[in-house]
Amino acid sequence: MRNILLLLGAVLLIAAQPAPEPAPNPGTAAETPPAPEDEGSRVVRGTPAPPGSSPWQIQVYFKVPMTKKEIAAAIRSAASEPERQALRTMEGWERDHLCGGALINKEWALSAAHCFVAEKEVLVKLPNLGVRLGNIDLKAATPKRIDRIIVHGDYRRFGHKQHDIALLHLVDDADTKPEIAAAATPVRLIGERMRALEAGDDLKVTGWGHVSERKAGQTRSVSGDAMRSSQVLLEGQLELLDQAECAKVPDYQKTLNAGVLCVGARTSAQQDSCQGDSGGPLTRQRILVGLVSTGVGCGRKGVPALYTNVAHYAEWITAVQQQVKTSGVTRCVVAQSGPRKLACSAKLNPPRTNRG
Repeated sequence: MRNILLLLGAVLLIAAQPAPEPAPNPGTAAETPPAPEDEGSRVVRGTPAPPGSSPWQIQVYFKVPMTKKEIAAAIRSAASEPERQALRTMEGWERDHLCGGALINKEWALSAAHCFVAEKEVLVKLPNLGVRLGNIDLKAATPKRIDRIIVHGDYRRFGHKQHDIALLHLVDDADTKPEIAAAATPVRLIGERMRALEAGDDLKVTGWGHVSERKAGQTRSVSGDAMRSSQVLLEGQLELLDQAECAKVPDYQKTLNAGVLCVGARTSAQQDSCQGDSGGPLTRQRILVGLVSTGVGCGRKGVPALYTNVAHYAEWITAVQQQVKTSGVTRCVVAQSGPRKLACSAKLNPPRTNRG
């Protein structure tokens, strides 16, 4: 999975492994050049989501602003003057973005495990995180507090990368505006009585973030401009593919199983998820079927991406909601004995980063 890097001043999470080697130099934009090799996802070549089309979308963000020292360090490390200028003029909502997610009832939201944990390490301090919801415009959304995060106990960030799923329990905080929060409505989960997914199904991904992919190893878009984020929710049209298509990608060999979906672009626009909106919703006709997880690059022609298969984790989701009451960050799996019994552990090392 792609490492979460400190890019464009949005302090994400520094992984405990070196950054991957840069991809080959891209060709022209018409050839769909490769995008960043870092973990997380944002919608590439997306279009604005219509008001009310994805009321379950949430943003996970850092409540702790970047310090002047951190901003100055990011500017110094930028590769070009356009990127430095972009960092100087960014607004707070651009700097504090972490991941996406999907509201599944009034109290719970789904997201990606890799946004919050490594192997045995918490990547973020829970008090430093919050969510925004209730509007497709981030400036008009309202915050809520996260009082507990439960990640799948078998997720391995530096191993097979399977089970990339987390549940967030949300509560009001002092700044929550009830009238805005009321506009956030849960998404339905794909269930047993619904038609199963089939290759060729139309799917939609949504998220806030960079408006285009960037050249390998650089914070520049394919047009050469310094990248900026989208204040308004973006969406992309995708298609479910047979897992055999993802089996052709060597980097996916260890991750492919029943818990992931193989997803590719639906149109010639090569829309895709990319840096920063991991955990965001993948839907079929307003039904949640997947979560943005990982992929090789962003929007590369002929290269699909992997999404967490929500239906595969139905039992885990139900068990977590019913049984986990403790605050903080825990890892839980469904135990082998007993129906829907969880085995959980809260023994995780503290984060290493200032914003963690």
